[in-house]
Amino acid sequence: KPMPVELPPVELPLTSRKRRAWQPFRDIQVWYEALRTTFGDQFLRFLTVTFFGLKGFSSTLIQTAMLPMFKDFHASGDTFQLASMVAQIPWAMKGWMGVLSDCFPIYGYHKKGYLVISSVFGLAGIAGLMFSRELGFGVWVASFLFCLVNVEFATFDLLAEGKYTELMRENGGASEAVSFVWSAINVGVLISSIITLFLVDSSGYRPLLQLSAPMVLLALGLALRGDLPEARMRKGGVQWIKLMSEPRLFALAACMAVGALIVAASAVLLGSEGQLVVVLTVSVGLIILAYRALPRTLARSNLYMFLVSVAYLDLSGPLGYYYTANARCVPDGPGFSYGYYLAVTNVVGAIGGCIGSVLFQGMQSWSFRQAFWLTTVVQTFASVFDLVIIKRWNIAIGISDQAMFLFGDAACQQIAAMLVTMPSAVLNSLLCPRGAEATVYAILAGFQNFGASVASVLGVWLTRYLDVHSGIAGDAGDCDYKDLGTAVVLGHCVLPMLCVPFTFWLVPDVRMNDENAFELVSPAPSFRSPASSGSLSPFGGSEADDEPFFEDAPYVALADGSPVVMTGFRGVSS
Repeated sequence: KPMPVELPPVELPLTSRKRRAWQPFRDIQVWYEALRTTFGDQFLRFLTVTFFGLKGFSSTLIQTAMLPMFKDFHASGDTFQLASMVAQIPWAMKGWMGVLSDCFPIYGYHKKGYLVISSVFGLAGIAGLMFSRELGFGVWVASFLFCLVNVEFATFDLLAEGKYTELMRENGGASEAVSFVWSAINVGVLISSIITLFLVDSSGYRPLLQLSAPMVLLALGLALRGDLPEARMRKGGVQWIKLMSEPRLFALAACMAVGALIVAASAVLLGSEGQLVVVLTVSVGLIILAYRALPRTLARSNLYMFLVSVAYLDLSGPLGYYYTANARCVPDGPGFSYGYYLAVTNVVGAIGGCIGSVLFQGMQSWSFRQAFWLTTVVQTFASVFDLVIIKRWNIAIGISDQAMFLFGDAACQQIAAMLVTMPSAVLNSLLCPRGAEATVYAILAGFQNFGASVASVLGVWLTRYLDVHSGIAGDAGDCDYKDLGTAVVLGHCVLPMLCVPFTFWLVPDVRMNDENAFELVSPAPSFRSPASSGSLSPFGGSEADDEPFFEDAPYVALADGSPVVMTGFRGVSS
């Protein structure tokens, strides 16, 4: 046999090595050019300000200020959690905001007027929060002012989402757009977290509120200039034809807004049992209305994402107070400073979110079911780190609280959050009916945000049922975290895992990059959101004979795995 010959290592020419070194930057340039082709420079600038400036940078500063501010008001952990939920209510009302934008234009513009008005609300809320101490505001007044700021964030987020969804349907590039949006958000979170690290412990929460104002002013300027592209209507006034073309869809959006307000009112006025009855009743009613108003495939996917949001119970109040409690309240506890708990962990979380965005790009050939299975496992795994710290097992094996929290919960939770949000965003955008992107996308996103509100109320009920007391003074009976670990196991591990079997019934079994499959389940190219076929209605029966504007142009949709013929309706384009 011939002896094996060892070849000397081949050195790449200098030009090849340089080309390989610059390849990542070329990939970024190609990605950026694809975004410019899809959106154009003007709208891409608006997206950057919206998602980097508002949803990433300013929103993080506002959210970061809430914990030290409410502790300064001597609010308990569960009160802080409910007040935070009330402040987030505008995100659950995005469906109604979409209806207003679609059907009630202001001076001939569907979007511009609402962007300007919401910016004024945001500035007023920030100004009120900065002087809340001097004006003697309490917890619930401060919560209302935070709510005003979130009106602006939710409005810009909604209208930008509706527009880029529309352009994605026309020009493609869904995964590139979603990656850009969430990368911009995470960069904004990263920068604001670094600023928080240097300010919150030394100067308090007020500088954070002040620094959030410039982006709000910049967003107002872009809105006035018209960077979100839209043509002025030749005929203004209420769009009655559009409003009446899909009464169930608009009724669902209105009921979601009313339901969110009822849940917020129950948080302020009722006890735990009353809050529980209200949120369960409103949730069941909205789910039924969603099945009446949306096509079956869309309604099922919406229900799954709502259940996922509800099942991961919000324990942010007790956990935040536990991690930042002083030695009188939690002897030998973590005792994190605000700078560490709110800033350093946000930095790691933002990095984790970017990692999640990158991982998502490698999951394009996965099915939506597989993506949701992975996210549930990662979420549950990340919650184990909370349990380890609460039980003090990490100290027993020589790992500090900071290391355990930083590289466990803070990083893994954000990776899981990205892996949950990005498939949901792609699924929503591909299932939105053409011509009604803003309204339907807002309803779907609003459902998930409403699910987070329900999770907050359920989390408060669970911690109160387990007698978890999260005070700040450290007096006898004021701090009791003995059963906080049980709450974490039930709310962050058991309940989310129970949602996994629902993927087989509620989530389409298609690949995330298979856009053609969703063309079969998407409604006809009109404002009308069907279904007229009895096989698609969860309540049976066909309503085609009772509806106006009937056309004979059928198209194929997939329901329960088999093709059925659905009928288009003549609608009005948005």
